[in-house]
Amino acid sequence: MSARDLVHVTTALGRLADGRAGVGVPVAAIDEAIGRGAGDMRTPLNLADLVERGHVERLPDGTWALTAAGVGRLEA
Repeated sequence: MSARDLVHVTTALGRLADGRAGVGVPVAAIDEAIGRGAGDMRTPLNLADLVERGHVERLPDGTWALTAAGVGRLEA
């Protein structure tokens, strides 16, 4: 994922989680927030780069959440 896309996804996740760490957001909601609708033919959203950076985590229920570092990145 490009650096621009990483920022775009992190910002969308922050909006959906009201800027709070640990708030789970379904990947479908993230897709919609970045303009990827149902039936979009692009490759599935891959948050592995953000996990590696420590900015997001996958929760046990399958949703995605910002970490404290991810929130800090939004505030920077």
